[in-house]
Amino acid sequence: MTTQRSRRSSVRAVFETVVQEHAVTATLHDELWAVLWNRRYEDVDEPVWSVDSAYSGTLVFARELDALTWLIGLDTRETFLVLRVTGSAPPIGSRVRLLPAIAERWRFADVRRLGLGIELRFEDPTPIPDLIWVAILRSGVRRLAALIDARRVQLVSRRAQLGVVTESPTVDQVWREKIAAIGERVAFATDYTPQEHRSLAHARSKGARTGDEEEHRIVMARRLRYSERRDAEVAHFRSGEWQAIHDQVAAARSRYEEYRDEAIGLEDALQRLRSLAERAARAMILLDDLEQVEFPVRALSFDEERLEEPAYAQELLRSVELLHAAVPPRSASGAAHFSAYRARTAGPSVIPPRY
Repeated sequence: MTTQRSRRSSVRAVFETVVQEHAVTATLHDELWAVLWNRRYEDVDEPVWSVDSAYSGTLVFARELDALTWLIGLDTRETFLVLRVTGSAPPIGSRVRLLPAIAERWRFADVRRLGLGIELRFEDPTPIPDLIWVAILRSGVRRLAALIDARRVQLVSRRAQLGVVTESPTVDQVWREKIAAIGERVAFATDYTPQEHRSLAHARSKGARTGDEEEHRIVMARRLRYSERRDAEVAHFRSGEWQAIHDQVAAARSRYEEYRDEAIGLEDALQRLRSLAERAARAMILLDDLEQVEFPVRALSFDEERLEEPAYAQELLRSVELLHAAVPPRSASGAAHFSAYRARTAGPSVIPPRY
């Protein structure tokens, strides 16, 4: 059985519930209606509260009810949800995720904030678009694309200068190789003598019971000879030529690690630039769409000179993407005109006629 995520409601029902708990005026009722119709919805839904519920969408309405509570409208692109949340709301147009707080209250979890001082007001009944902001952001995206190209050229040039450096062994690897070589040389030098081979063959010919003791004596003598010789040569190697080898290997390894760190850093930076370049190209298309639908932006605070700051460049692209995501998802042809709505009142809600 599918769990119900929301229930049908109305602006009037929401407003009456809010009036019972907070000091609000009829203005809230009319503003919520305006947002509802500007978003191309016929009425609102209310979420079904449970401890494992979660809702994501675009924040399209937010009003502070008291010091601890906000009333927000969330466009999930499937429904228009009205929720009461704890904590301050981010700017309108932000992408948010809501999780349960206390009973019948919600809290903001993941938030992608709309930046650049952009102000959206979907409660304007008849917004008059001033599309100068599109030209400003389009100029900023072009400047960002030029900065990305220039930076990419610098990084590619530096990567070519680095060339290719083969990975050098570590000090531990060289030490193990040297000790293994000493062990092999000592093992060859301390192998069984011809006399010991004859004695072993003679002991084994006597059988397991009578020859084991003699065989064990010969084997242990050879092992002792190997251990003493190996320990002596390792000690001589450690106190002699090892220090010079150690310094040479450590220096080579340090040079390689510096090369590797810079090469990886350059590759990561180039990958980030490729991603930014793709997003910048996409942003130009999104701005064209926003201009075509005459999307209204009330305020904008954009400083093109700050685009060399990585965080500010990200904020520009993120804001364009969020603006495009905030365009009403439903076709305008199926929406009623807000101008057909009644005069401002807190009276019973009615559905405007469609033309």
